[in-house]
Formats: sequence, structure tokens, C-alpha cells
Amino acid sequence: MENKNLPNNFQRKNETKVMNILNENGIKSLRPPQQKVLNNNLLDKNKNFLICIPTASGKTLIGEMAFINHLLDENKNPTNKKGLFIVPLKALATEKYEEFKEKYEKYGLKIGLSIGDFDEKENLNSYDLIITTAEKLDSLIRHKVEWIKDISVVIVDEIHLIGDENRGGTLEIILTKLKQKTQKEQSIQIIGLSATIGNPEELAKWLNAKLIIDEWRPVELKKGIYYGNDIQFIEENNKLDNKSSNKITKINKPVKQISKNNIFNLVVDCVLEDGSCLIFCNSKRGAVSEAKKLNLKKYLSKTELNQLMELKEDILTALDQPTETCKNLATAIEKGVAFHHAGLTNEQRKIVEDGFRKKLIKVICCTPTLSAGLNLPCRRAIVRDLTRFTGKGMTDIPKMEIRQCIGRAGRPNLDPYGEGIIYIKSEDGKKIDNAINYLIGGVEEIYSKLSNQKVLRTHILGLISTGEVKTSKDLENFIKNTFYTHQYQNTAKILYEIDEIVSFLGQNKFIECSELENNEKGGQKNKTPKVKTLTLGKDNSLSIKTGNNNNSYKITPLGKKISELYIDPLSAEIIINDLKLLSTKYNSNNSLNHSLNQYIIYMLYSISKTTEMMPHIRVKNNEENELIQQMMDLDIEEINMDTISYFKNAKIFYDWINEYPEDKLLKKYAIEPGILRYKVEQAKWMVHSAKEIFNLLNINNNIIEDSLYNLEIRIEYGAKEDIMELLKIRHIGRARARKLYNSGIKNRQDISNNPKKVVSLLGEKISKKIFDQVGISYEINQNDNMPKSRQMKLI
Repeated sequence: MENKNLPNNFQRKNETKVMNILNENGIKSLRPPQQKVLNNNLLDKNKNFLICIPTASGKTLIGEMAFINHLLDENKNPTNKKGLFIVPLKALATEKYEEFKEKYEKYGLKIGLSIGDFDEKENLNSYDLIITTAEKLDSLIRHKVEWIKDISVVIVDEIHLIGDENRGGTLEIILTKLKQKTQKEQSIQIIGLSATIGNPEELAKWLNAKLIIDEWRPVELKKGIYYGNDIQFIEENNKLDNKSSNKITKINKPVKQISKNNIFNLVVDCVLEDGSCLIFCNSKRGAVSEAKKLNLKKYLSKTELNQLMELKEDILTALDQPTETCKNLATAIEKGVAFHHAGLTNEQRKIVEDGFRKKLIKVICCTPTLSAGLNLPCRRAIVRDLTRFTGKGMTDIPKMEIRQCIGRAGRPNLDPYGEGIIYIKSEDGKKIDNAINYLIGGVEEIYSKLSNQKVLRTHILGLISTGEVKTSKDLENFIKNTFYTHQYQNTAKILYEIDEIVSFLGQNKFIECSELENNEKGGQKNKTPKVKTLTLGKDNSLSIKTGNNNNSYKITPLGKKISELYIDPLSAEIIINDLKLLSTKYNSNNSLNHSLNQYIIYMLYSISKTTEMMPHIRVKNNEENELIQQMMDLDIEEINMDTISYFKNAKIFYDWINEYPEDKLLKKYAIEPGILRYKVEQAKWMVHSAKEIFNLLNINNNIIEDSLYNLEIRIEYGAKEDIMELLKIRHIGRARARKLYNSGIKNRQDISNNPKKVVSLLGEKISKKIFDQVGISYEINQNDNMPKSRQMKLI
């Protein structure tokens, strides 16, 4: 297809440049969907694209062609333009960073990765391509980074997540900002990538993008259901008959029955053909339970078993002390199996993922979150569950999510085909019909989640903070450009909610509003004017009439800091009120004479009330009385089921910073290591935010100030203050640090001076890792098995 928008010679030059660079990276020809997008003028920098093609068909390379076109000239030199590659997960960002760094730095492109703290001051000016998440990008924009003006191409991976309840609003705001920049002063090409969208035409129209849909896959994906002893594959062109699944033509494949466990039979059937499996379960507990049922030792070579023992040891030493989760995972890995869910730490997940890629681990039992982007394809993707428990009871898992799961099957150049199979425990006509319905036909449509109150609060403050919105009219115009308005047209409800949020921001002195000031002088209620009417003009443009169209907004220093911290303004209000209350209640003149620990536990209680700390650990009936008594001791007046839950959450962090043994802490609160790590990261950020906010408040209380500073450090390491120096060394967690400290080894120099003692305390494997960090070389004397120093100077 000829490009009608670009001169032929210009188009040919760009295509030649792109294909030469791809060839130099080992890609000799394009796959059909990639060629289709190229033929539809991908290299026209003024043209947006929404590309919906199956998993493993080459979406990422389409994004690469786009940024090559923008970032390198015809001589393969950097153009000094910038590109953004937005992904949904930090792990996926790291994966893309390593891949692109290897492929494109040789052309002089500087590849950057930005996934750190939201308040982190990063200098990304010199980078040509920046890989980041939507949330981190939004945070960077709030810091008014200069390099945004140099962006000319943005690739959004998994763009369908704009419909995600929790994260979709941020992605929608980012895309709206990019659209507005293009409309005003800056040309930015937007490339959206997705495998499954039920209403792609609607999203493409909003993005002003060319929609490309293709069903081609590099490896055939066979879809089927499994019950009894047969896999029944469904042909792609079959349609579900609403009356009976028996009218659908199926191709049966018998599975040898070697066990009463049918899923085990299904797994072994695949492994014996040199394949690997992902088993998708509806919960973390279900994934662990399923992994425990599988034992593939009988089907593994001696070499594989030896290598799996090494992986097992890596899992057992990933944390200071092996927890129950560590032990269960290590036991499973020894058998060629693993589980993967949010309860694992990043290091544990990486060990599992690498072992699976190397085909040492043959099966991973996981939750559907593993289907979101990470490059972990397999021969056979098995979906064990089609429902899961939510706050509303058992609900159906979305069709889109199941399709993402089965789309993991089939690895290009490694598998001759892929199999996406839904497992059914027993032959049941309704269940069979339901399973087939998941495999064929369209998926759900996606809808804007911008009306989420937390999203609106956070982003309205952000828009005012950056100066992108200065008046009520600016804010209304911004909302007109959102996917929300595009979908629903009538935006009266969201504009009313925005009016309430602006009032909230003004009342808390996060912003200054001209109308609020006038009302205060006149003794009226401190509130912005309500939207009066909403009309649709003849040209279908939205016209909004308010009491005062000239209402202006200005960010305050406090509001700016809250925006940069990237926390919910409601959480900021909670923290501010509690800091003031804490200063009043527990000052040095108070007759209650509270201890420092009581300051700390109250601060932990305060941050546990914030929206960022949701969801909380459930309070058991036998815990209530003790928690209530402790809350009364702290003079916490409001006691109900919510506040008791907040306080229990605070107790987790209090135990953590006082070096309560991690395995016992996990058992006590019935959580996994990964969940604990996530909660600790969130708590650390909220304490940091409280410290930053405190510095802007007119509160004169040195105890609170010092407590917040120390608490931020202690939460990060989960320890008392005396072992901080040791904790700064990688591979030394709080348990190992305490063991070393109690034996007289208190810092890096002590480790360098006493390597033999370190080995005797921690063991050879961990000690070698620590010595690498400290910068000493050390070996074991093989004759007497006694350690000796070969080189004791710093490297």
C-alpha cells in the first residue's frame, strides 16, 4: 500500500533507515501485522495509531519502528528528539530497558529508565528514550521537567488498561495531556498497543488514531476445554450455539491418565513433549495449593534436578530467614514446579521467571496478573478458574483477562504451536457452554474510570499545580478532551464532582480560588459556584454555563508539595489533621507524659488511615478487645471497625521496625513476604510524605520532627537505629545485620577485617555476595575447609 500522505522518496528513505537498523539487530523481515502497520503510514509522524494484534505477534517491534523513525536520522545519528515507552509494570519497564539498551545504544541513543520514587529528583535531560510507567510519568510532569517539550513520540503498551478501575484514570489523564499538547504547541505521535479491546473503534476515535486490527499469530494458538481424559479443541471459525455446546465441532485429543489429578495429567502430557505450562488460578492461595499437588521429579534429567537444587538454594537465601512461603516455593522448585503471585518478593519472582525461561521450571501456577505484559510464554496455558472472590462475593473473571492468559501460549521459534485450555472439573453442559464462550467471540468493552473520586482529587490538584489549569474554564475544557467525555457526552455528573473537589482543595488551603476568597470576605459559605447548565451546541461542542466563568485557581506551597509527593489530597488532609492533633495531645507539657514509642505508633496509625494503604488486614473477632484497649491507651477517641483495622495495620509496621522476626510476623498477620514488602514500601512513602508536609506546617514540635526522620529510615530497613550502617550493604537484611552486630561486626570495615567470622556467622554462599558488595576477595581453603583471606584490600 502506498503512503498517500508522504512524498514517496521521503517514505522510502525512512523505511530503508528503519529496516536497515532492524536488519542489523537480526530482524530480516517483518511479520504480517507489522508490515500492515508500516503500509498504513506508521512512519508519518503526524499520524496516531491504535494497534490491536494478538500476544506474541510483535507489538513491541511496531513501537520500536516508530521511535527509530523519530529518534534516529537517515545517517543513524540521534535527532535530539525524545521518545517515551509507557508500560504498566516496573518489572516490564526493566525488561524493556535492558532489551532496548542492548539494541540501540550502539547508535548513540541514550536509554533511560524511570520507575523510582515519585518525589525523586531525576535528571533525564540527556536521554533519548525513556521507559516508564504512567504513574511515574505523571509525577515527572508535575515536577515541570523541561525535556517534555522535546517529546515527539509516545508508545503506550497495554493501552486497554485505560479501563482499569485503579490505574486507568492516570493513563487517561496522561493521554489527554499529550493530546492537548499536540492540539496547541507540540507535535506528538501516539502509538497505542493492545491485544484485546472490545470497543477499539471508540478508543481510536478519541485518540484520533488509525485503527489496525489483525488476528495473525506467529505460532498457531489452539483453544480448547479439558475434562475427563480429553482436550476438546474448538475450531476458530465456530460460533457458540446458545442452546447447546454439542452443536460445536470439536477436535478431541486424549490425555493419558497417570494420576487421579487431571491437571497433573494435563501437565505431564505437555512436559513429555518438551513443553512448559502456566496454570492460572483465581487466588494466591489457589496458586500455592495447585503447585503443591504437582511433582515432576520423575520426568526430569539428573542435570535438571541438580540445577533446580541451586534455584531452591537461591530461594531459601533470598530473605534473611526463610519464611513459610520461601520453604513452600523452594520445595516446589525442587520438583520442577513454582508458584508466582504478588506475595513473592521481587527477587523471588525473578528467580522463578528466569528458571522458567531456561525451561528448568516446567510449570508455574500463578494468578492472572502474570499475563499482563511479562515475556513468559509457554506451550500450554491452562486456566483453572473462571470466577474469583471479590468484595461482592464470587464473580466472573473478565473475558479480556482470560484471553490475555491463554494468549501466553506459543513461543515463536521455540514452540510449534500453543494451547490455551480451560479446565473443567466435571462434565456439565452449562459449564462447558460458559467455557467455550470465553474462548470465542468478542471481549468486553472498556470504559473510562476517570470518575473515580481518588483519581479526580489527585489529578485536579496536579493540573492546577503544573499550571495546565488556571481557571474553571481551563478545567472544563480539559474534561471535554477526556475519554470520559468522549464516551458519555453528558458530563454534568463529573463536573459537579469536580466542583466539590475544587471546594475541598480550597478549604484545605491546597489551592487559592478567587471565588473562595470573595465568599470568605462576605461571610458566605466557603464554596466555589455550582455548574448551572450543560448544553450541546449545533456543532456538537459542549457548552458549560456556571455562576462565574472567570473563577481562577492558584496552587499554594502546601498544595504543590502534595502534588509532587503524588499522594491523594484526602490522605494529605488526614496526615495534616493528625500531625496537629499529635502536637496538641502529646506535647512535653502534657500530664500524660507519653513516651517516644507512643508518638511513633500514633504516626503509624495516621498513615494507615490514608487511601494509599488500602486494603487493610482484616481484624479477627478475638483481636478486637486487645486492639481497642491499646487504642484507648493512645487516647484515640474514634473507635469503630474501620479505625480498629487502621490500628492493626499500624501494628504490622510497629512490629516491623522493632525487628519482630519476619517469619513470625508473617504468621501473626497471615500475609506473604511480597505483600509485606509492598505495604512497607507504601508506609515508607507515606511517612516521607508526612515529614515533607510537616516541614510546611507551622508546628513547633521537635519530637515529632525527629520521630518522622528516624521513622522513615527504620521503616525502610525494618530495624532499630543501631544496625543502620550494616543494612546499607546489599544482601544484609535486618536478621543478618543483628547477628553480625551482636558479634561485634558493626560496619563495612569490620566485615573487611573479619571475613572468617562473617563466614562462620552467615555461611559461605551469602558471605561471598556480601564480600562482593564490600569490595574484598575471599576464598575457602579446600584442604582444611578453613577460610583464609587472599586479598584483603578494597578493590
